[in-house]
Amino acid sequence: MKLLIIGSGAAGLTAAQFARKTDRQAEITVLGDEHYGEYSKCGLPYVIGGLIPSFDDLIEFPMSWFQRFRIDLKSDTRVIDVDSETKTAKSISVEGGKEKERDYEYDALIIATGARSWIPEVKGACVDGARLREGVFTLRTMDDAKRILKKAEKGGRAMIVGSGLIGMEMAEALSLKGMETFVRLRTHVLTGMIDEDMAHVVQEAAEQRGVNFIPRSTVSEIGGEPEVEYVVLQNLDTGVESEHAVDLVVISAGTVAHVELAEKAKCRIGSAGGVVVDERCMTSVEGVYSAGDCTEYPDFVTGKPVMVGLGSIGVKQGRVAGVNAVGGKEKLARGVLNNRTTELFGLEISAVGPTMRELAKAGIEPVVGKSRGSTLPHYFPGGKPIIVKVMAEPQRGTILAAQIVGEEEVHQRINVFAAAVFEALTLDEFMRLETCYAPPAAPTLDCMTLAVDAASMKWKRR
Repeated sequence: MKLLIIGSGAAGLTAAQFARKTDRQAEITVLGDEHYGEYSKCGLPYVIGGLIPSFDDLIEFPMSWFQRFRIDLKSDTRVIDVDSETKTAKSISVEGGKEKERDYEYDALIIATGARSWIPEVKGACVDGARLREGVFTLRTMDDAKRILKKAEKGGRAMIVGSGLIGMEMAEALSLKGMETFVRLRTHVLTGMIDEDMAHVVQEAAEQRGVNFIPRSTVSEIGGEPEVEYVVLQNLDTGVESEHAVDLVVISAGTVAHVELAEKAKCRIGSAGGVVVDERCMTSVEGVYSAGDCTEYPDFVTGKPVMVGLGSIGVKQGRVAGVNAVGGKEKLARGVLNNRTTELFGLEISAVGPTMRELAKAGIEPVVGKSRGSTLPHYFPGGKPIIVKVMAEPQRGTILAAQIVGEEEVHQRINVFAAAVFEALTLDEFMRLETCYAPPAAPTLDCMTLAVDAASMKWKRR
């Protein structure tokens, strides 16, 4: 049995590990275009910000680990073609400073090629047609992060283009490095993660930590010679342009799935832009599997295809693909919950399920309940403020999504809501759950229950 895995990110290398656990005899080869072992890409902003001392700390499994378990991990190797009929892949690797072509045969193939940062068409962002201008960066790899850190250590002003999860984590990181940091906002912070009403709390916390926001704006030009010196922003409402002097720009405006090799293998690409996989992570081509950021999968609540972009889901897919590719039997859930969390500017932010905007796109107008409370009883010292928002289906009252922002104990509460969404609990069923209580640990009525109670009363009035 020859298993070939293209991609050495979290999904690909997790697939290799679980394939080895399932089949002790299989020949497992991983082709990756980076030159590290397995490392946490999610930890990169925290090395830049100084919260993690070294990039070496992010390496979870070095090259030697894969050698020990007879997984042939070939780094600095770029795959240029896949033929699913002859079951071969053509690669180019760098050996001794020279490029070398090689063909790999396989019995089963896993495509885990990930995604690349999307670069908007902005005047001056790129030079020579494709290369980013000096001082303009994206963050996808350890090498990207090293270049950003080297530049950030010189100080100055930074502009973040994009206010999603990575954009906001980079805003915090560069602020911690002592840079005067600006974020260009089209709508609100953490778009795609939480709704605008919850995002205001996060923006206020960021502003208190020194981050500057430029609202309702888009980038019309990036300039400087040879390095970036200024960014021109245009107000979306008035059309007025303003020039901002900067020393560093991070573009975090979304991603595009690497599906080129999957297309060459004749795998179906879906409406969301990713490789379509089933619950076994198999593509439309027999014997070809796919996992991670290059794939799309149905949303658990709406049923609409969504791009996979979370490391937790990529790892889960990697396990399923690796086991099944060597003859095992593993399945994904019928959809992704997109259970997500982060910590920014002294706040924990977590959410599960679609945002209000995504629910509206699916034709769902949910019943919403919201509660502001404390993590402890009001009389006990040390409690931290917390805001809980829950969305329920208007006919049956089943819980569809939730968002929580607070200073502590947020992500485990969102995990409770994730279980509720997964099991299609109704608002009334959730309210019948027992939550633990002790004055130094938790209030008698948890803020989760209070938010659900608020939604339940609205639902019953309907």
